[in-house]
Amino acid sequence: MKLASRFFFVFTVLCTANAQAKLLDKISAIVDDNIITMSQVNRTVSNLAIKRNVAPMIYDKTSFTAAEILKISINKYLIRSKLTEIGYTITDDQVDAQIKQNQERLGVDRRALMGFLKQQGTSFDEYFESLREAIEYSYFVNRVISPMISISEQDVKNTYYKNNIKDSRMNFKYTLIDYAIAQESIGKPSKGQMEDVVRQYRINSNLPEAYSTMTVTNLDDITEEGITAEFRNLLKATDEGALTTPIVINNQYHVFYLAKKDLVETEAFASQKDKIKDQLFEKAVKAEIAVWFERERNKHYIKISE
Repeated sequence: MKLASRFFFVFTVLCTANAQAKLLDKISAIVDDNIITMSQVNRTVSNLAIKRNVAPMIYDKTSFTAAEILKISINKYLIRSKLTEIGYTITDDQVDAQIKQNQERLGVDRRALMGFLKQQGTSFDEYFESLREAIEYSYFVNRVISPMISISEQDVKNTYYKNNIKDSRMNFKYTLIDYAIAQESIGKPSKGQMEDVVRQYRINSNLPEAYSTMTVTNLDDITEEGITAEFRNLLKATDEGALTTPIVINNQYHVFYLAKKDLVETEAFASQKDKIKDQLFEKAVKAEIAVWFERERNKHYIKISE
């Protein structure tokens, strides 16, 4: 009887200790049927080295707050759910195959890898799951996000222009609509007056009596060669799809609508355009991912502990 009582006592103590351990490891968030504990979050916060090494596209800062790591952890499950939805799951075998490729590339065996991880204060399991997370994220960007993004040649040219606005070697080619009227017909227009007249005319084809003699001419493939410096600077300072301020040419006031503004490709531009396109794409990916996560959160059960 004493033996039975003693066993019951020990069993009760063990159960109580186990329950206390679970209480100490507080639940930070629940995503559908996935639990994120406080210890998991704190572990990542205190040991980012392997995460940043394996998944720099996700862990792109030197330090993170617990709230930021929790958000990343929640996003991981949203990505995993989306990949499952489109029929893609990263298996243990796939992760292990990637690890073996990494070992071959670095010229190390599994024992050496595990020794290195220990020196970095992390475990093989943490490395394994970090690599799974990186593979999932890359696949998510390639299959879900990238198809929604398009970087045009004009986007690249506009960015190059903004970055090199003071470079006198840059040349443009324009498609213009020229709205012109003799100076003596309207005198000196007040600031913004002629632009307003042209703007309204483009909307409703109506002209005030004073502007009834205004002419409209389409001008295609206008280059900067042979035009005055004043005209060239005016066109450079005006965005595609906008009106210029008035300029006097041959005793006429002219307002130009820039239907198209193309940067003439130079060697300097050609050498930078791929880099610029990559930068624009990366920026667009980050913006689209942020929107995607906000939208996707509404489709899942997410409970964050206060």
